[in-house]
Formats: sequence, structure tokens, C-alpha cells
Amino acid sequence: MEATIILLFVVLSAVVALVFFIVFRKKPNSGPDDAASSYADGLNLLLAGNKEEALQKLRETVSQESNNIDAYVKIGDILRELGQVERAINVHKYLTVRKGVSPKQQHDILRGLARDYQAGDNFEKALGVLNKVLADDRSCSWAQEMKLSLYEAKEDWSHAFQVFKEISPKNGKVKSSRLAVYRVQEGIQLQQEGRDKEAKSRFKDAIKIFPEGPPGYIYLAEAYKNEDRKSDALGVLKQFVEKVPEQSYLAFEQLKELLYEGGVYGEIENLYLDVIEKQPDNLMARLGLAEIYEKKGELGAAIDTCQQVLDKDAESKEGRKHLVRLYHKAGKDAEALDIALDLIDKSLKPKASTFDLSNFFELWPTK
Repeated sequence: MEATIILLFVVLSAVVALVFFIVFRKKPNSGPDDAASSYADGLNLLLAGNKEEALQKLRETVSQESNNIDAYVKIGDILRELGQVERAINVHKYLTVRKGVSPKQQHDILRGLARDYQAGDNFEKALGVLNKVLADDRSCSWAQEMKLSLYEAKEDWSHAFQVFKEISPKNGKVKSSRLAVYRVQEGIQLQQEGRDKEAKSRFKDAIKIFPEGPPGYIYLAEAYKNEDRKSDALGVLKQFVEKVPEQSYLAFEQLKELLYEGGVYGEIENLYLDVIEKQPDNLMARLGLAEIYEKKGELGAAIDTCQQVLDKDAESKEGRKHLVRLYHKAGKDAEALDIALDLIDKSLKPKASTFDLSNFFELWPTK
């Protein structure tokens, strides 16, 4: 009996001791392994697009390991992407004064801060951050490209021109078309400020930089026309048509306006004929020529020219519209009606909604 009591006492004592140990033992602190695990989880969530959950994991990371600079940087980036720009700025600014930061981490911090300011439309502060980066490393490509995008966003075309000119050799061949666009944009701004002489200078620069680009010619001719310098405007437009016949149709309206005022049909007729000789498939030139023949009263020649357009492009709406008008004017109402009905029939047929941007970028290159 005494042995049983002693045995029970021993067992109870052991149980009490075990419970005491489990309840009151000191729990180990979170260590590097926990921080690494939280950081990995945060990155995976970020890659999966779960920004808010990723933010929570990254916050756990820095609470477990306060020296994880990369996690702090990403916290700031996520806050910015979630629209919390001021909080993102505070995080990244705090990191700029942290000690023990590597050069790469410092670049990541400053890149984040520049993006924060950009997101908040504070372009001047963003440029200040980028200038600090470039002062240490003039060849930093991301800083140069971001600086260019900021100048474009500010519509500061003069500085955009200079930055792109500096960085383009590093990316291969200098894109003269883009430099020309910057010059034209700068010229337009100068025009709006009433600085016409400087504006014309920029348009001329654009033509020198990229002779195949339409905008420089078109805006320079318009500037001359506004000053009642019609002869100079004509000279610029003729130069454009000769240099870039495949895009000459962009100048046709201005040319017609300038030449029709004096009833000078022969000159523009010869111009259209020259374009057609160089570019037989230039349908806009053929339609312009048909219009000249119509104005001269040569309806037969006008009809034949429109028919040439339809021979090359049977679906040309402009060609059909011209032909309907010409047939009616020539008293051939039956022929006019047939083409008009066919045009209406084709216009009623449903078509897929498409839009080809390739021609736009050829005319106004931005890359």
C-alpha cells in the first residue's frame, strides 16, 4: 500500500513538472531563418500579384530582422503602387540615412524615391534625386531613361532633346526621328508663346536632323503662311514632296490652299504628276490630280484618273465618292447611281473594328 502511494506521488510529481516546463519555458526568439522565410513568402506573394499580403509578410520580415534593407525598399515600392505615395516617400527617405547600406541598395532606395516623387507629380524633386544618382554614376542607364521620361512628362522638350542625345549612342544608332520630334514640339511651344522666329529655327533644325520626317516641313510651311510668306511656304512644301513622296499627301491640303488662291492649277498639276511618276500607287496624288482636272473643266480626264484609283484599289471610298460626283456633273446619272448604290451597300456591311497604328509611328516616330 505504501509502495503504491509512493509510486502515485512520483508519477504526479513528474506530470506537474512536465506541465510546469511546457507552460513556463522560455520561447525562443525569432531568428534569421524566420526572417528569411517571411521574406521569401513576401517575394512569392509579390510575384503572384498579391501586394497587400506581400506587404504584410515584408513587414513581418523587418520586425524579425531590422537590417533587411531590401525588404524595406520593397515595402516602400508596394505602398506607392497601392496609391499610398506619401508613406512610400517616408519609407524611402528614412532609408537614405540608414548606415551600412551597400552602393546597390543605395541605388535601389533612390530609384524607389524618384518613382515615389514621379507618382506624386513632383517632377522637380524626382529630377533632384536622379541628378544625385548621376553625379555618382553618369552611366546609370535607369536614371538617364527615367530623367528622359520626366522631361517628356513635363513637356520640357529642350532638356528631353539633350538627354536623349546623350543616352542614345549607348543604345546603338542615334534615333534622329525622335530628336526631330522633340525639336518640333519645342517649336510649337515657342509659337504659342509668340516667339515665332525661334519656333521657325526649331522647325528648320528638325528638317536638318531628320529630312524624312513630315512634321518639320508642315509646321515650318504653316509658320511662313501665317506671316504671309506664301512663296517660302510653297518652297518648303515642294521640298517635302520631293524628299518624301510616299508621305506627300500630308502636304496636299496646304499646297492646294496656297496655289488655288491665285488660280494656279498648272503648278500643282505638275507636282501631282511628279509624285505619281515616283509613286504610282500614291492614290491621294491621283485623287488630287482628278480634282485639278475637274476645276479645269476636264471632266473626262478627271473620271479617267478616278477610275485609275479604283483599278488600284477597288474598295477606295474616296475614289468612288469622287467618281459619283464627276459622273453626275458630266450628266451620267445612271453610272453615278450604280456607284452610289454599291458604295452604300458596302458601307452597310459589318466590319471588324481594327486600327493599324503602324503608319502613325512611321509618320511620327517616337522610339
